[in-house]
Amino acid sequence: MRNKQKAIRILGLCAAIGAANCWAASPWLPEPGKLTMSVTYSNDEFTNYRQGANPRVLPAPYTQETYFTTFEYGLRNNLALDVETGHTATDFRGNTLGGVADSSIGLRWRAARGEHWVLSLRGAAVIRGSYDLTRLSNFSPGDGASGGLGSALFGTSLPHGFFTFSELGYLVRSKPVPQTFFGTAGGGQSFKGFTYTADYQTIRSINGVDIVGTLPNYAPPYFVAAQFPATKKVFGALDTGIAYAFKQGLGLGFNYSKILHGRNVGIKRVYAATVTYTFPGRGPHW
Repeated sequence: MRNKQKAIRILGLCAAIGAANCWAASPWLPEPGKLTMSVTYSNDEFTNYRQGANPRVLPAPYTQETYFTTFEYGLRNNLALDVETGHTATDFRGNTLGGVADSSIGLRWRAARGEHWVLSLRGAAVIRGSYDLTRLSNFSPGDGASGGLGSALFGTSLPHGFFTFSELGYLVRSKPVPQTFFGTAGGGQSFKGFTYTADYQTIRSINGVDIVGTLPNYAPPYFVAAQFPATKKVFGALDTGIAYAFKQGLGLGFNYSKILHGRNVGIKRVYAATVTYTFPGRGPHW
């Protein structure tokens, strides 16, 4: 099961909501007392974006680079802790913003399992980063809001190394950022140390405003630049990944993600590379 964990933790929702929740939780939990550290670099870029549902093109590419470190620890047979933090920075036409990325502290509890399936529940606190928010256009590293999320994760093990995984959750952050449903559904195969995955990811804000007008001629009172964190974000993305697990506890992974459609989001492409290491031995657990 550990190969599957490494394969699906790499990219998560960072393609959609900036610096928050870059790690995609796995329904499979680590062994009690086992500590795994992951370091991820992601690079995303877009020129095409959606103003509401209408296609628009920026005069220059928007880019964002993020470095994340994630720690995952098995507290007991059915409970695991995860902590994630990092640094993120954006660039648009020479204007840059950056700082500590939105971070998270979460717990996963295995609620039920069968011979070939597992159901886990996750709760996590989201802690806003130290980056500034722009008041001119939408190139902030994130929404600058703390909150919490809850999700249900389901995984199945199939013959010949195939498996499926899914997650359905709800994210609440401080106003004016909208509350959001999010979900992932995908599958993969593990074969001789390699793991291949493909999945579809989505988020859907339940409220929020549309972008009206473009820089510098936004359309008050319908929309002003300070409202970018309050925009209603909807998107669907395809993510693909490959990972290799060495016998010594070291793992390497690479992901490519592309937003296919959306509302008030950039049509991003995202590259991510991850190095994971599971420390030998076991720490305290119960």
